Amino acid sequence: SLWSYYFMQVYKVRLLNEEQGIDTTINCPDDKYILDAAEEQGIDLPYSCRAGACSTCAGKVVSGTVDQSDQSFLDDDQLKAGYVLTCVAYPSSDCTIKTHQEESLY
Repeated sequence: SLWSYYFMQVYKVRLLNEEQGIDTTINCPDDKYILDAAEEQGIDLPYSCRAGACSTCAGKVVSGTVDQSDQSFLDDDQLKAGYVLTCVAYPSSDCTIKTHQEESLY
C-alpha cells in the first residue's frame, strides 16, 4: 500500500568479508530480508534453507541492529555474540555484517 511505502525505512547494510573480498554497502528496506536484498543487488551470499533453520547463511553483526525474530536455529549465546541468519534478518538500523560466518559458530 502507499501508506507503508511512504513510511518504510531503507537502511544501509555494509556486507564485509576480507577472505571473500567483499566490502559492499547495499540498501535494504526494513521489510526485506538482508539475503534477498543482497542477491537483488548482485552479491552472492551463502544460503541453504532460506527459513532461518540452519546456519549456512550465518553472519555476525559488527555494528547496528537487526530483527531476526523469524530465526529458529541460533541459541541465546550465539544471538548475544551477534550472530545473524541473513536469510530471515531485517535491518532495524544502518548496520555492518561480517558474512560467511558459519564455521565460526562452532
